[in-house]
Amino acid sequence: RPCSFLRFFEVMHAGRAMVLRSSVMLACCSAWASGALRDLGQLLPSGGVLKINLSSVPFGSFGFNTFGINGQVPGPSVRVKAGEVVKLELANGLSASDGIPCTEALSFCDCMYTNVHLHGLHLSSKGVYDGLAFDGDDITVRLSAGDTVMYQHTIPDSHMPGTHWYHPHHHHATALQAGGGAAGFFIVEDPPGYLPKEYMDMPELHWFISTHNLDALQQMADQAKTTTLRNAATIAAEKGLSVNPTLVNGEMMPTADLPSNTWHRVRIVFASIEQSLRLVVDSSSGGTCTLRLLAKDGIYLDTIPRDISAIYLFPGARADIAWSCTCATYPCTAVVKSIPVAGGGGGNGNGNGGANGGGLAAIGNVDLTESDIMTLNIVDGGVATPAELPVFSPARPCYLADVRQVSVAGSGALGLQTGQGTFKVTWDGEGQSMTEANIHASGGDMRKWPAMVSWFTGSVYEVEVAGINAHPLHFHVNPFQIVGMPLESYGDGYFKVGDFHDTLLLTDVTGADRVKIRMNADRFTGQMFVHCHILAHEDMGMMNLIDLVGTEGSTFSDASTCFNAAFDPATDKGTSFPQVVASHAKKVAHAAPLFFALLVAVAAGSCSDTRR
Repeated sequence: RPCSFLRFFEVMHAGRAMVLRSSVMLACCSAWASGALRDLGQLLPSGGVLKINLSSVPFGSFGFNTFGINGQVPGPSVRVKAGEVVKLELANGLSASDGIPCTEALSFCDCMYTNVHLHGLHLSSKGVYDGLAFDGDDITVRLSAGDTVMYQHTIPDSHMPGTHWYHPHHHHATALQAGGGAAGFFIVEDPPGYLPKEYMDMPELHWFISTHNLDALQQMADQAKTTTLRNAATIAAEKGLSVNPTLVNGEMMPTADLPSNTWHRVRIVFASIEQSLRLVVDSSSGGTCTLRLLAKDGIYLDTIPRDISAIYLFPGARADIAWSCTCATYPCTAVVKSIPVAGGGGGNGNGNGGANGGGLAAIGNVDLTESDIMTLNIVDGGVATPAELPVFSPARPCYLADVRQVSVAGSGALGLQTGQGTFKVTWDGEGQSMTEANIHASGGDMRKWPAMVSWFTGSVYEVEVAGINAHPLHFHVNPFQIVGMPLESYGDGYFKVGDFHDTLLLTDVTGADRVKIRMNADRFTGQMFVHCHILAHEDMGMMNLIDLVGTEGSTFSDASTCFNAAFDPATDKGTSFPQVVASHAKKVAHAAPLFFALLVAVAAGSCSDTRR
């Protein structure tokens, strides 16, 4: 289709009043050609070093520039293995004069500085400031325009394989740079023998989905006094283009060819300043697709696959999906689209924030509604039915062991709070907004920011979270496990008690509800940042940190049925079950008494393949 109608919502806050306006705009594809899904390419090391350059690049053919990596939006993909030492050189290709330094009155500033964060990886946050030769996953690094910095990351031997991503994370410039498009896949590969052959042999598809609220980006760029994105919405509107485009691998409404009845592993990263998507497949054009969830946030489910009806995406979320499509008559098409998130999901939670420093309106979660994302062209794959997928529990590294029944070293309440223009993360009701004014009052350096609480490495802690209905909660360094929700599951089973995440938004709970999570503070000491992944909220102060103390390398001694060294297929076998998830005609929920009986047996301790 040469052009398509995109319906989008713009949310504007004025004090406590929220005005919701629905618009329909003709998005002409001459600005961003609709064609075959683009291969992002793989970033290969040069002299043993991965080299990335963050600079100002064209936003398609819209007529303005955005932030990109190695000349493209999104950047090239990175693939690594557990146990690998990854050397990464970041070059700041921005102009030193394109932007203004932060003052106490600003929330969006310093956009001529940058750094890079490996979102979702289980890594140390320590670096040169801590006396090391290279920087680790330290978001306090401040790289000036024209300079380079060398990062060195040792991926733990026992790191779970999964889908992660990299993006800049310089405070007060994160929303502009990452929300503008400077990001890319960072994949930890499956070691040989980690999954059954049916999963290991799936061809991979990589979908980096991003939404770009040009109105919000323009407002932030105007405050930051950068020419990059400064007139983005104005230019787009003048050309009759969407001011809220959704891209897949940097393209609007691309097409992807899929052979029928063939399982593909679709790796999805979702990047957005503040919007959320609920992806479904529109079968009105003849193509029908079956989706099975394998992993969220780069962490395999306890048992795969899981039958799902939609894919829930919010800023920072990832999903790995087993995906198979078929036609009644070949060829046919199916459209991947976003529909409103059940349960709403709008607003700021705990009260709507008013204007902050510089007069920028607060930004809440916005759901794209009835928006086409991409078209799947389904061709005859020469297969009558898709292969049966074995029900399987992958072997788990000990930092991802089930901690629902263990003793915890401590607990507390974490709040994602807004109100009266303030955005903050609190611990047991105490905590400051990480604004530039408060950073200055704490010594003028984020490294000197006082921790909310200290946790000992090698221990498990329980956290009761408020505000997760409206603010995607993200922890650096360590993932967490859901151990308690008002209901056992949400999103038609997409979210369940026992699942692991590093970023979580639950729009179906209320602002008064509390969600309990537990974290195994594994191995690493140092600063562990926690923040709302609505990137504008983070830049406006909704970030804080926990100090991880104790002995570097300490692990939780009571973790069981897990491995703490490199995965060994001879000893670290997962658990297979006789019951299978099969074709489009079968549903796992309809016939699984034996499967559940085996699950009970495993829970009782029949699985003895533990190697710690």
